[in-house]
Amino acid sequence: MKILIFTCGVGIGHASRDLALAEQLKEHGHQIEFASYGSGLHYYQKNNYKPYHLPEMNFQASDGGIDVEESLKQSKDIPFTFLKSMYKEAKIVRKIKPDLILTDSDYSAPIMAKFLNIPCYIITNDLTFGFSDSTNAHIVKYFEKSVSKFIMEISKGCQKILVPDIPGSIEIPEQLKNKSQFIGPLLHKDVDIIESKEKLREKYNVKQEDTVIVVTIGGSNFGKKLLTNICEISDKIKADKIFMFTGLEINPNSFNIPENDEKIIIRQFTYDLIEWMKLSDLTIAIAGHTTSMELLSIKKPNILIPLNNHVEQEKNIARMMEYNITEKASINNKEELLTIINNTLDNLDQIEVNKESYEDFIQYNGKENALKLIENVNI
Repeated sequence: MKILIFTCGVGIGHASRDLALAEQLKEHGHQIEFASYGSGLHYYQKNNYKPYHLPEMNFQASDGGIDVEESLKQSKDIPFTFLKSMYKEAKIVRKIKPDLILTDSDYSAPIMAKFLNIPCYIITNDLTFGFSDSTNAHIVKYFEKSVSKFIMEISKGCQKILVPDIPGSIEIPEQLKNKSQFIGPLLHKDVDIIESKEKLREKYNVKQEDTVIVVTIGGSNFGKKLLTNICEISDKIKADKIFMFTGLEINPNSFNIPENDEKIIIRQFTYDLIEWMKLSDLTIAIAGHTTSMELLSIKKPNILIPLNNHVEQEKNIARMMEYNITEKASINNKEELLTIINNTLDNLDQIEVNKESYEDFIQYNGKENALKLIENVNI
């Protein structure tokens, strides 16, 4: 079967899980093509694919998150960008002639798929839209309500909604329950094939006795402030090594690190981030859904940080804290972050995942479950 995957290009979480699924599909003989923009496009290119380039659709960054006001000012361009996306997507579809379209949080693709009479599955971990529960401006709430209603109507027109999480993780609207399927997380690497912490430290030449922190902000530039804050408090952090991964949009050389500083090691990108997280004693991350699922799968003690005005990430953290391995910190408060980091490091031997909840989580193999649903599509 020929499958075309449209991927939201904000950050690399969407592209990472879509690539994990795509490689599973390829192993079973299916032909895969990608289309994306921004960080998603770069991620596919970095992994030796040749994705089709879609028009950019981004939110505006602020110091530590999303600039709601500026994003709303730019929203006047969204209808035009949306129409451009549909036009470009239709051209790609007519060229490839796919049997099935998968779209990960790209809501122009289902309209185009319906118009061209091609089966379409949506991949999403959140069927709502919002900037921040603390944002009360009338225009913001109106915009959120309008977009949420739009997502609902678009979702009604697809064949299936694949939720890359376990049952109960999100609330499914009554109108979409018959289409929605919780498949479990789409992990880049299955937990049972990842090497042990000790072997991974040998592999990457990291000393076994060192206390190691990994810091990752995903694929966008929204989390740069976290990396800056870590650099500024690094001398007070009770760790021997801090490996910081900047993602694809930030130059690793843009941080002021003394030449003789051997504690902080800054790298731009690794395809095997989950291995680095596993070899760490503690991982600090922006609270994206894919990163959260990976941290939970390896039971890694972590500190999750939501971007300002990002409701979905607040939801991710609330869920993760139920498993007893997650602490929450603010991206804007360095002193609080330092205290939480050192307290967590001091109590690592007391951190243990909630076994019952973890067993419920890990039994779901998202790639296998998605494969079954995709191969049963009515073409």
